[in-house]
Amino acid sequence: MFHVDLAPFGVDVERLRADRLRRLQAGMRSRGLGAMLLTDPLNIRYATNTVLWLNLRATGVQRFALVPAEGEPLVYERFFGSERAAGYKKNDAIRGFGAFMFGMRPPVATQDFVNLAADGLKELGVSGERVGVDALCLGAVDLLREGGFAVVDGLPAVGEARVVKTRDEVELIRWTSRAKEGGYDLVREAVRKPPVVEERLSRMMLEYLLEQGFEAGSEFISIFDSSQMAIRPHREPMGMDLVMTEGDLVICDATVAGPGGYYSDFARTFSHGTPSRADKDRYAEAYGTLQEALGYVRPGPCTELFARFGRDSTSRLPGLDGFHGVGMCIYEAPWLRGFDPPEYNLSLEENMIIALEINHHPVKLEHLLRVTADGAEILSTYPMEPELTPA
Repeated sequence: MFHVDLAPFGVDVERLRADRLRRLQAGMRSRGLGAMLLTDPLNIRYATNTVLWLNLRATGVQRFALVPAEGEPLVYERFFGSERAAGYKKNDAIRGFGAFMFGMRPPVATQDFVNLAADGLKELGVSGERVGVDALCLGAVDLLREGGFAVVDGLPAVGEARVVKTRDEVELIRWTSRAKEGGYDLVREAVRKPPVVEERLSRMMLEYLLEQGFEAGSEFISIFDSSQMAIRPHREPMGMDLVMTEGDLVICDATVAGPGGYYSDFARTFSHGTPSRADKDRYAEAYGTLQEALGYVRPGPCTELFARFGRDSTSRLPGLDGFHGVGMCIYEAPWLRGFDPPEYNLSLEENMIIALEINHHPVKLEHLLRVTADGAEILSTYPMEPELTPA
């Protein structure tokens, strides 16, 4: 479901839009960019709070945005039928154009796209300044440069903006995290009642999330039989016809976007039947690692935390696999993973959102955290498995 009004989720939509645009434009100015040409749907949504055909995957540009370093962006989107009349505008900030399927049409189509973008940039008063792009075919980049525009990589500016969340972004992620808990309850109850078929659990979770008002996405709902790890690792397709047997541990890791397009990512491991002593010990190790790692999450360089899972670690915590940022993507900055080399280390800032992962198969535990001024706020308050959690 796409929510036009986000007020029921504790969000001021205009403030959300303005705060995100302010962050992006500050990042642009710090890098000397006069404008950004955005084609990635998530970056366009971040900068303009507009969405076209939610979740459509298309090989080509269905919409793009021109964001000046000062002032309001221009959005161009595909038009239809009678909208093809010359000069069509939905409003002053949204214009229509024919979709550009690069590589699927003659080269003149790419030139037409560049001409349209160039006219928009000139309208915004951009001429000699650098123009950042996020995802654009090299043919269009070359033509823009030939037209006198200094085109550069704009992703660092977008990344700097999106990595620290605004107050309304944090609130949407909080809501998404809380709303997912009912689905985890359904899964936890179902794994106690045989037969337990993974596909049924996966569908149960997805249907629940959609009923709660989540935005349907192509991302996976992963609830899988951990006894199959040797032949089916976590990266394989989920929702198969595997039937769980007595003593299996079941990992629940639901990652569909909630209202406003914001994700929450946390994982719990449930038991089907009576877990083995070995699995209990494994869970205890993973739980202990999670508790210790929480104490290392704070603003500043990740020196102590990284020393527990980096490539050169001499005090590795069992199963600690680092962390990744969460926001309008399930995986975004900041990103620091297990066995990364020392030069990959980074610093955390207040209001970054990270998923701290413990992959200690057949156990996976994951907390979603907001970095605070002096530590971390746990957003994933869903309880651990009582049959497995150490006393």
